Amino acid sequence: MMASLSEVCGMQPCRSGFDGLDPRCRVLCALIAAMSVSAVYDLRGLAAGSVLPLAALCACWRGGAAYLRRAMLNVNRMLVLIWIFLPLAYAGDRAWGIVSIDGLRAALVITWKLNIVSAVMISMVASMGIPALGGALGRLGFPLRLRMLLLLMARYTLLLSGRMATLCRAIHLRSPGISGALSCRAHASMVGTTLIHSSDRAERASLAMSLRGGEGGFSRVPSGRWKGKDSLACSVFLANAVFVIAVSRFWG
Repeated sequence: MMASLSEVCGMQPCRSGFDGLDPRCRVLCALIAAMSVSAVYDLRGLAAGSVLPLAALCACWRGGAAYLRRAMLNVNRMLVLIWIFLPLAYAGDRAWGIVSIDGLRAALVITWKLNIVSAVMISMVASMGIPALGGALGRLGFPLRLRMLLLLMARYTLLLSGRMATLCRAIHLRSPGISGALSCRAHASMVGTTLIHSSDRAERASLAMSLRGGEGGFSRVPSGRWKGKDSLACSVFLANAVFVIAVSRFWG
């Protein structure tokens, strides 16, 4: 089941400069970096917090440039709506009568934060692949139910996305000029069919898990060994987090 999760979700392991680190170390370092960036709101703090995630992204670039480029592009696609609606709906001083200056700054901060957190998570955590991630979370003491929820959510979210894309392609191939109310009805039918299909698949997945041993199938992951370089990496990320928060508090 773990192998199929990696194949379906597209979270295939890619070569990076962090391959020599224990998966637990990579998860901890990514969480430290993400939490430190999430705690700051000024541009100086975000600039200080960008250095290490960008270095992590560059360390993985040679081994998985196409994977990282596609992942970061997908992350930034959702920000288009933020840049459209936040400057219009945010309170504060207005430029040209309709654009909020504070809204533009908030959109910039959200975009910056999301890119920093995504860069460190994709390069250090997602690049490991789902089996290694599940094993690392298990050895860090995360509950088995939480790990199952994470892994199954990743699998079936990507399956649902793939099915929606296939149905959209089928609609446009069979009716290239479809528009208006007819297009709305076609897409509503597509969404309803997908939800019914998802319910059936969830029932089959539950039955398959119960027949294959239930939760036990998620615990067979080889254990790793914590080394000195893992402690050093965690220390570097922790020191960077202290530096980022200090910059934000005293010079922000």
